[in-house]
Amino acid sequence: MRVGMRAAGAVGAATVAVVALLAGSGTSTAGQRAADALPPRAADPGGPAAPDGAAASRRATAGAAGTSGTAGPGRAAERQPFLVREDQFSPANAFIRPDAITYDLARIPAGAGITVARRATPHGTTVWLRVRGLLPDRTYGAHVHTRPCGGRPGDAGPHYQHRRDPRQPSTDPRYANPRNEVWLDVTTDAAGRGGAVSRHGWTFRPGGAGSVVLHERATRTGQGHAGAAGARLGCFTVPLSGG
Repeated sequence: MRVGMRAAGAVGAATVAVVALLAGSGTSTAGQRAADALPPRAADPGGPAAPDGAAASRRATAGAAGTSGTAGPGRAAERQPFLVREDQFSPANAFIRPDAITYDLARIPAGAGITVARRATPHGTTVWLRVRGLLPDRTYGAHVHTRPCGGRPGDAGPHYQHRRDPRQPSTDPRYANPRNEVWLDVTTDAAGRGGAVSRHGWTFRPGGAGSVVLHERATRTGQGHAGAAGARLGCFTVPLSGG
């Protein structure tokens, strides 16, 4: 199911609540959950599934119209500092290619929900993730990837890296780490809901970050397998870099 977007200036109370949360972000580190999760009524994927029309009315992109960016990486994202996207997972072979794709219906059921929010400023970037309807009491690896989702799990490309590893796929912890990449590993509760947040002192390169991918297990950190989190179970296309 493809998600529509509403332009800045037509955002509702739910999106305003998200913007207020992002603007008031604190000092949590990458991967911290719970207190930094999106508020329950701000594009909340934690409640019961809403009918398509009701859900669509809560999906929004919030931006600061007229905000000018500075030259260099992240300029496109800085022009639209607030982004909120929500969708429900569908199989890749759906009649219309969905933005949220499940490649493994057993571990990411069709209809499970995902919300991604991003705040970008000249000083850094914060990315939030919320999920619902996944398997209970399970940790999923999650990372920002370079390309949009496609019919195959590998279509999303490698992890986004602020400082790119010249050797790909990257398994060197000097590059594949939660400071140089955006890691959003999420552990679900008994109802299959969970949230994560990652903060960085840099912004995405224009057009360089196109999706969030969910993996089968928590992300590893050791030499030779840093950044590995098993099979790609699902993917959500989100223009995080604004390009």
